[in-house]
Amino acid sequence: MSVLPAWADDPSALELSEAEYDLLPDDLRKLIEVIDGNVIRCQSGSAEHSDVARRLANQLEAAKPADPCTRVSTDVDVHFSRRRDHAGAFSFRRPDVTVYRCIERGAKLTTSDALLVVEVVSPGSVYTDTVDKLAEYAYEGIPVYLVVHLDANLYVKVIQEYRLDWASRSYRLVDTHQELLILESPFPASMSFAHLDG
Repeated sequence: MSVLPAWADDPSALELSEAEYDLLPDDLRKLIEVIDGNVIRCQSGSAEHSDVARRLANQLEAAKPADPCTRVSTDVDVHFSRRRDHAGAFSFRRPDVTVYRCIERGAKLTTSDALLVVEVVSPGSVYTDTVDKLAEYAYEGIPVYLVVHLDANLYVKVIQEYRLDWASRSYRLVDTHQELLILESPFPASMSFAHLDG
């Protein structure tokens, strides 16, 4: 018999510890993110949203150098380290794509390992992806943040590239890519929007 947190039965009780989260079945874990112990329910994006994220991850995987060792994953929990150090509360987000330094197999991925994160904006995630996560990822020290905007027909319209200003721990918009994404960091990569759209 598994012990589920109160919010699983009662949506008004939306707090969760890391230990409780670790006990959840995978199908429940995929439905949430947690900020300062507070559960944030997540909705799945459209098939097009998922396809763009997967294709972008595949292009980054193909472009990454053999050394230093980096990995590219989709839809994986990225545990906040800096915020936890200061507030003590459990927090994580699940970016659509994450590029990170190689870690031990089975280890939890933390923001201190992340080199680049990508969010593909869905109609219901505009504010979260462009305001909340922009501030959170910057505070956590993730060097590059890409925000992929889809048009009304769910094709890639623009990709905003933010880079971290280390002194202020905030992002600066360095480029708004149209038709072609060209990255210098964390490694050189180039891909056309047509390849991302399929």
